[in-house]
Amino acid sequence: MEILAWLQAWYVARCDGEWEFREGIKLLSVSNPGWSVEINVSDTPLEDARIPLTQFHQSATDWYGYFLEDALFVGSGDPAKLEIILQVFRSLIEDSLPVASSATGS
Repeated sequence: MEILAWLQAWYVARCDGEWEFREGIKLLSVSNPGWSVEINVSDTPLEDARIPLTQFHQSATDWYGYFLEDALFVGSGDPAKLEIILQVFRSLIEDSLPVASSATGS
């Protein structure tokens, strides 16, 4: 459940009185059954990024996928994939952050 603590902290860091009203984070159950996650990434390094639909489909009961477009991360998956979807999102966010240089200034 560490991913939920991370997501909560990420969400709080974005809340500025406006961002959270422009969609923020949506977590829905869907009828296939499964999950749908939508996360607004405006004002983040991913805002202008685009990731085409990426799918992992083993069977009708073992699947997930995600894409990033128009400053919106969208992930969906079977009932056991919520944590994986959130981990994918976390990886995208962490991979988009600038790496701090260990070199001293010249």
